[in-house]
Amino acid sequence: MECNITASKSYKPVKSSSGASLLWRYALVGLVVAFAGPPIYIHTPKVYGEIHGLNLAVLGGVLVMLRLLDFIQDPILGWAIARFRRRMPSLAALFFACFGLGMVGLFFPAPMDPIALWLGLSLLLVFTGFSGLQIMIYSIGLNLADILNTSHARVAAWRETAVLIGVSGACIVPVALALTVGEALAYGYYALIFLALLLLSYFFSRPLWHISQTNAVVMSNFADVFRYKNMRRIMALGFVNSVPTGVTSTLFLFYVEDRLVSDFHAGPMLLVFFLSAAIAAPLWGRLAAHYSVKLVLLTGMCLVIPAFILAAFLGEADFWQFYLICILSGAALGADMTLIPAILSKELSERGQQGAITFGLWGLITKMAFAAGAGIALIFVGRSGYVPGADNPESALRALAFTYALVPCLLKTIAIVGVYYLPLPKRPI
Repeated sequence: MECNITASKSYKPVKSSSGASLLWRYALVGLVVAFAGPPIYIHTPKVYGEIHGLNLAVLGGVLVMLRLLDFIQDPILGWAIARFRRRMPSLAALFFACFGLGMVGLFFPAPMDPIALWLGLSLLLVFTGFSGLQIMIYSIGLNLADILNTSHARVAAWRETAVLIGVSGACIVPVALALTVGEALAYGYYALIFLALLLLSYFFSRPLWHISQTNAVVMSNFADVFRYKNMRRIMALGFVNSVPTGVTSTLFLFYVEDRLVSDFHAGPMLLVFFLSAAIAAPLWGRLAAHYSVKLVLLTGMCLVIPAFILAAFLGEADFWQFYLICILSGAALGADMTLIPAILSKELSERGQQGAITFGLWGLITKMAFAAGAGIALIFVGRSGYVPGADNPESALRALAFTYALVPCLLKTIAIVGVYYLPLPKRPI
């Protein structure tokens, strides 16, 4: 079935003050969604394994099953959002409700036997709300750029800056709560803080879901995403460019604790990394709105190469040098997060295509890339003889450092070559 690729541009003009209001409402949703990310993936195993005594094998099985479901549901949710796009306010309310109920259930577990079932149900609600809202804010970005008569890079910069601020907050708040009220109560307080932010975000974001109905064009099926060569190339770039992040995020704590022997600095280093990305994201967006997006993206991607080459040769107590690496690699992440989705949005906008299905597939592709990166990382260091926390020989620690730093450099170089040959528009986006 052919899809109509002529977009309706019958948008009403928006005053600059109204435009700023829409952008901060839009960014607030991204911030709140991101605020849930690290606690879901980092703290949930600790809460259920240590505090609630769930058997680790059972815990691992539940988490693996739910992660597999999370992989496949992104394109399904994308299809549903596209199919029922005229009911966006209702869909948004549903996803907000799933997200809030799931997070409260996750960190306020009921005395339910087996508790693994409660964990599974809570995570199912969390992943559904998380993915649904994430797809919606990315696809709505297409409309915002048209309605506000602004660049896709500017919309992406607002969104990704807020996302990175949310991630930074999520790195701080659970730790700060654990220090003030104790670990047993900290996660419950975190869930209440999240719920308050979620309700605030829902209240202020309501105008967005009505605006999103103005574009009546929709892609007819999943095959349409890959019908055009440029779309296939951008999707492939998204996968290749995300694999290095899967490698580094998997090995980060191992590298800091065992290679640098600086485990005290792990939290501050993560915070510096994400704050650097948050500060850099609007700068990359502004540059892409005025100069060639290909040149700006290549500049950002190339920043990470010298940074990680240096990381490969650091040793015990070289933590100050690694703070500099966190700043440079964070700035590079800001370019990736802002510009590649903006390029995808621009491509969709020029073809008059609705974005929900595409961004649903985008979520699947990036999650697969992270999983591939994690697999590559663990296989490489596992075969080297490295054992986390043990008294490892120098050869194993060197293999850990090379895998953490040089393997992502190689993968990033492949992505840079791909961007160089990708026929991106030379004009700003």
